[in-house]
Amino acid sequence: MDKITFSVQMKKKHIFRFNLYHAYTGFSGLFGVAISVFSWILLIADFENLTDQSKTVLTVLGAWFLVIYPLILHARAGAQAKRNESMKEGFSYVLDPDGITVSQGEASQNIRWNAVRKIVETRTQYYVYTSSIHAFIFPKEDIGVSAEEFDRAVCGWISKEKIAMKGALRRFKQQVSR
Repeated sequence: MDKITFSVQMKKKHIFRFNLYHAYTGFSGLFGVAISVFSWILLIADFENLTDQSKTVLTVLGAWFLVIYPLILHARAGAQAKRNESMKEGFSYVLDPDGITVSQGEASQNIRWNAVRKIVETRTQYYVYTSSIHAFIFPKEDIGVSAEEFDRAVCGWISKEKIAMKGALRRFKQQVSR
């Protein structure tokens, strides 16, 4: 495949999924989930012996990482989608052996593959990181080719040793590097 061309109209759900991924895949996110689960287990196991204050604290702590924080992330994603004018307009992407070209209106920028630090594949999106926190969000529904075709093309264009890959991309990285 010579190139992949597609457009993305960034939606609240895309931003929300990216924020959830960031919040819950690292140590702090997993630790927070563990605290919530442990709080609810403690609340259920020792309910009769706990004071009302302890029950309230454990309920809020249990709900924080599994209910409240995701709701906060959802609200932030909605606000970001409304506030950011560039997201309303949409982006056009061309991926080819030279890198990623992103365009919006008359503006265009090319990012070479050696500037990419990490590529993550989730069930619904790809995240192409150019720094530890900044990434292009490529919803699979917008790419226009199958995930397998996308994986093969990208893995053929990148320097496999320098880019971390997560998700099914690792399988293609191993196949291409043989």
